[in-house]
Amino acid sequence: MAMDSVIRIGTRGSRLAIWQADDVAARLARAGITSEKKVIVTKGDVDRDTPLPELGDKGLFTAELDLALLEGSIDLAVHSLKDLPTVLSDGLALAAVPVRAAPWDVLVARTTEVTSLEDLPQDAVIATGSLRRAAQLRAWRPGIRIASVRGNVETRLATLETSDWDGMILAEAGLVRLGLGDRITESIDPRIMLPGVAQGALGIVMAWDRMDAFSDMIRLLDDPFVHQVVRTERAFLRTLQGGCQVPIGALARRVDVGVLRLEGFVASLDGSRIIRGEQSGPENDPESLGSDLAQELIDRGAADVLASFHDQSR
Repeated sequence: MAMDSVIRIGTRGSRLAIWQADDVAARLARAGITSEKKVIVTKGDVDRDTPLPELGDKGLFTAELDLALLEGSIDLAVHSLKDLPTVLSDGLALAAVPVRAAPWDVLVARTTEVTSLEDLPQDAVIATGSLRRAAQLRAWRPGIRIASVRGNVETRLATLETSDWDGMILAEAGLVRLGLGDRITESIDPRIMLPGVAQGALGIVMAWDRMDAFSDMIRLLDDPFVHQVVRTERAFLRTLQGGCQVPIGALARRVDVGVLRLEGFVASLDGSRIIRGEQSGPENDPESLGSDLAQELIDRGAADVLASFHDQSR
């Protein structure tokens, strides 16, 4: 890669997506590499009203960026990694995963009287657009009511202010990246709410046939350990063949030198059935750890839960 080349960075147009692209651009600038952003509108950006499970999850926030990569109009695309399908379009690769932000889900309460989930009334109304979050909330407190919400982070927070909801669940990483960390009421214990796959991580996608030419840049952007961790979580999701239509969560963490522990779950939408487990394995074989835990959950009944969702989507 010539150091005088201008790297074309593809991104969605939300404030958070622009922040993520700017963060990548700043990393490149520190190495003397010039870049420019190209904003690309995706299907998920156009339709902001339909609940995500009804839209489906195949390329909802990625297909248009994929096409730009394959056509060569951009050099790389920056995504929230949780939005990326576990199987990428032909000709594309997950080239780099930078340092991961906090993966946790957080409560944003509407009033200051609520300081934690425990303060919520038994029939509290909590807003979220995530089936994963909704199922875990219902499992934690069966009487809780869920309000569906879509839109970017700022839109969701503004809606909360004018609603009669008790609170909202959002990703800590997004709030902190937007300078809205002071809105966080509580970081939710992962024993109550396990994060989404790769939550808090960025994914940098490139065309396979251009990666050799950009190998130096990829090394600048990639954190090898984080890349291994998210490969573990994504292998878990891929083996389960799940997406945004199924409540699935996973989190991998280093527990010893060279050892990862992966926690994961599959749940029914109403939270009445949660199949959860954990396994440990070598850090240098992340795919096996993810697929092995997924298979364990399938053997324990996750297949029935998954089948019920697939039947509903037909």
